[in-house]
Amino acid sequence: MLEDAPFNSKYTSPKIQKVLLNILSSKVKNHIFEKIGYSKFCIVVDEARDESKKEQMALVLRFIDKNGFIQERFFFILCMLKKPQH
Repeated sequence: MLEDAPFNSKYTSPKIQKVLLNILSSKVKNHIFEKIGYSKFCIVVDEARDESKKEQMALVLRFIDKNGFIQERFFFILCMLKKPQH
């Protein structure tokens, strides 16, 4: 996307970042809507702790597509360090 941009342009100001994120989120939302339309959906959140005591939370969108099949789309994993309890 930035191949033709001037070399000294960084496009990292908060205003530019918000515009780029808004564009990307709109594209993602439109793509999801194309897939699920007005179908039923749910958001699944699961949490687990690994050996290093980090909590990992996964976020998944589960929906029924236009053909009636159950679909799942993985969004992200959030890692959190668990505070030791005294």
